[in-house]
Amino acid sequence: MKEVKGLFSRVNKNLKSFFFKVKKVLKPVYKTLNDGCKKLADKYRKANMKNKYVEPVIVITTSCIFVLIMILTIKGFTTVEEVNITKNSGEQLYYQSKYDEAIEEYKKMQEKDTWPEWTVKIADIYSLRGETKKSSTLLKEAIVKRDKVIKDEGYNKFKDKDVELINSMLRTFTLNNEYDEAISFGEQYISDYGKSKDILKTLFMAYISNNYIYKAEELTENYPLDEKSSYDISVLANMNMLINRWDKGLELLKSAWELDKNELKIYYVIESIYEFDKDSLIKELETKIKESNDDAYKVFLANVYAMNAESANKAFDLIEEIDSKGINNIGIDYIKYKISKNLNNKDEAIAYLDDAINKSKVIDKESYTTFYLLSLKALNNNKYDEALSYAKKSINANNKYAESYGILIPEILINKNNFNSIEAYYREAIKKEPYNYELIIKLADYYTSYVSNNEKAKYYYGIALKFNKDNPIIYSKMIDIYIKDNKIDEAIEKLEEAIKVDESNQDYYRMLGALYFEKGMNDKGIELTRKAYSMNEKDPISLNNAAWYYIMVENDIARGYDNLKAAYEDISAGLDEEIKTILIENYNKVKKVYEEFLNDNSKEFDKKGIKLIY
Repeated sequence: MKEVKGLFSRVNKNLKSFFFKVKKVLKPVYKTLNDGCKKLADKYRKANMKNKYVEPVIVITTSCIFVLIMILTIKGFTTVEEVNITKNSGEQLYYQSKYDEAIEEYKKMQEKDTWPEWTVKIADIYSLRGETKKSSTLLKEAIVKRDKVIKDEGYNKFKDKDVELINSMLRTFTLNNEYDEAISFGEQYISDYGKSKDILKTLFMAYISNNYIYKAEELTENYPLDEKSSYDISVLANMNMLINRWDKGLELLKSAWELDKNELKIYYVIESIYEFDKDSLIKELETKIKESNDDAYKVFLANVYAMNAESANKAFDLIEEIDSKGINNIGIDYIKYKISKNLNNKDEAIAYLDDAINKSKVIDKESYTTFYLLSLKALNNNKYDEALSYAKKSINANNKYAESYGILIPEILINKNNFNSIEAYYREAIKKEPYNYELIIKLADYYTSYVSNNEKAKYYYGIALKFNKDNPIIYSKMIDIYIKDNKIDEAIEKLEEAIKVDESNQDYYRMLGALYFEKGMNDKGIELTRKAYSMNEKDPISLNNAAWYYIMVENDIARGYDNLKAAYEDISAGLDEEIKTILIENYNKVKKVYEEFLNDNSKEFDKKGIKLIY
């Protein structure tokens, strides 16, 4: 105890000595400051006595300075950082949808440069605007110019620029629906100069679009895979599953997960394949789990189930099992975020995003993953400018990640009601991954939902069908477009194709029946409508269309009314509002006609306005 007391005594003595020295040093400083303040106060009193306006002016000036400091401080905290992803003024105009101005800017740039990269940029803009002939002509001109420059100045000087140029040309050829040109030129380039992953990705898409599946398979076998890159392995996994090589694709994705469980690309590959063929993906994953009980496949299946509210609880059960094994990473947090979001638990969803962000910052706070997740968080909090800033930072950190361009930024811009700029981002995303099924569908949906360009929508839905000819959703979307455009013959042709793919789809028979009614081919129409009804006797739309036939063709008011009454009584809460409105209007009109019929069945009835439903 004496030793402890002695220790405190020495410490106390040393501290007193230290503070005495500090006081000695600071005393002159304090005296100078004190004297200065007294002199300033004395001058202020004298000035105030001489002029009564001095004090108000000083008070107002001081207040203004204080307010200015506060404004600047708040602004520093609230101003969103402007982030630029463009390399030149032409690109800036392109992303602003100022296409004519962008073309003019690229023309000026091309005048100063023998290398034809700006001509290819112009060709891409013409392609985007639907002027595909003009685009392809420019691409062929660019090829001639490129060959001449290489001949005159040598290939080595332009090696890096050439890969980018060739790939840009190939991608635009494919977007112009000129797959033979893309394949011929791409294969020639690889033969002459060796493999380029970007060119192989574009060729992969061109092969599928031309139904050269054997060539697509061969390409995946010879793809120059970086086995140390989880990202690159995920890309190859995606390509394999798109050509129904499920075993190979899922095994590759498992390898990517085992290499780096935090790689976002893994989880977005699952989302893209979900859009491609959800049923096959679930079936294949369930089989893998039965065979191996591997955690990777359980995580992938959880990711699938997390995609919608109906299966979110299944996802939660699988994630709980994974959690119990101590597996905790960015991907797991991301799946938990999706589960919570689909179950409308916003606070919980944000909390899981925060967990993912914190993990990502520990790995690399400047990575594309960190910025992508920060953007998602800002988007969920309705901070759209902040979300856009982080999304652009994500692109600058990794400009190959197609989802930043084609999923994240479009969602932000839609929330900002800025629809015009979206098209350029979708196009850039598809250039990064021409085969990305989810991006192709999203671009087609954009044309139908936001800009009403049915020709472009049909083109991209057509590409999607080349990947998956058995997708009933795509057929339905294309048929809807034909009907809206009043192209009945094309709609009938597409429906007959769809029935060959899926003979059990009641909607197809019902729609085809309605179209035959429109063409006046009533016997075929009622035959198909009855088939649709036999597949679902509670379907109000089939009942409505049968009622239309009995009233409008056979003049059987009573039978038509019975059908419409049954349809009216079977209207469900989940039925589309537009369809519901037509059913109710039809029922009310026919009910009135039926009541008149009961009073006098010999007169002519007003049957105008009774509508078919497709």
